[in-house]
Amino acid sequence: MKKMRMLLIAVFSIHLLTGCWDRVEVNDIAIVTAVGLDLMKDGKLRLSLQVAIPSKLGPAGGGGGQGNDKDSTFLISETGNTVSEAYRNLQMKISRRIFFSQSRVLLIGENLARKGVKNIIDFHSRYHEPRINSFIMFTKGEASEILKTLPRLESVSAEETKELVKLSVGLSVYVSDFLTMLLTDGMEPLAPEFALAPLEVKEKNAQEKGQEINGTAVFKSDKLVGWIDKANTRGVLWLRNEIEHGVVTVEVPEEDGGGNVSIDITKAEVKITPNIENNMVTINVQVTSDMNVMENDSKLNLDDTKVIEDLQKNVEADIKERIQAVIDLAQKDFQADIFGFGHAIYKKYPKEWNTIYKQKWDQEFSHVEVTIQPEVFIRRIGLIK
Repeated sequence: MKKMRMLLIAVFSIHLLTGCWDRVEVNDIAIVTAVGLDLMKDGKLRLSLQVAIPSKLGPAGGGGGQGNDKDSTFLISETGNTVSEAYRNLQMKISRRIFFSQSRVLLIGENLARKGVKNIIDFHSRYHEPRINSFIMFTKGEASEILKTLPRLESVSAEETKELVKLSVGLSVYVSDFLTMLLTDGMEPLAPEFALAPLEVKEKNAQEKGQEINGTAVFKSDKLVGWIDKANTRGVLWLRNEIEHGVVTVEVPEEDGGGNVSIDITKAEVKITPNIENNMVTINVQVTSDMNVMENDSKLNLDDTKVIEDLQKNVEADIKERIQAVIDLAQKDFQADIFGFGHAIYKKYPKEWNTIYKQKWDQEFSHVEVTIQPEVFIRRIGLIK
């Protein structure tokens, strides 16, 4: 037995010393940094890949941006009836094997999104190379145009896109999240809207543009049905319990001296509770948030408890207005439950959901009464009086 154990150890050690039979050399692959998909006029799908040029890539922050690294990537595209067909057609015009595993950005144009994205999600979840934890985003224009953007702070523009999403300044949705929303009863998918915006605020139109998370793309099943602007997207973030950072500015009336008080969100928690009574569904949204005063250019005395209480009420009114505005959009304009109210009903009332509401939730959702109860606590006011 001892000899057998030693033999097994020796064989295992020899195996570790051998090379990897399936190793892929960097010089043999075309590293994809971002994927773009658009619908062509002939009905075919266009697959655009942002491909890195390894010899042009330098360390981020070390002379990067649009200087020496402006040619650190190139764009290549091809069409097909499916993503797979476009991918195979594209592979025939590039000398290295296309390598998707480093891509973290999937960008889809509006025309294709309105037709439906089920096959795109299917490709990303079924084929082993594209990462299901890539960020998925949509644009009102063509995805290929966004991928041509020159980087400013990173080596490639796709890296800037990824870092911008990670800052939680807007929605952050992975391909896996989108797939989960597609498959979940009582919930419709949504994702960030991505756009190019002027880098500078000027009196005349600015020429240089950079990347911006501009709002929300709203879906029914796998088809895009509309957009929610940047201002109302804050209400979406509140309802999805995804507010991590943000500033609420309260305008002080002239009779109180005028000016503004800006308050920083430090903590937020949202609880959605459905109730069914006499076959009528109601939703209660309870919002609790801790905040700190960030800036005060008014004449308000923040040492006064009554002033702080009034500020809290004003912020609560602002939160309620934002949430109500986006609920109205979802119920009246899109008839799409992007907040998962139906899923909350399923979890609390599974029998009623399966027997009464599941089959008619599209119609029922538009008439559900939603009560919003915000509660704000201003914890710190700063040292300056």
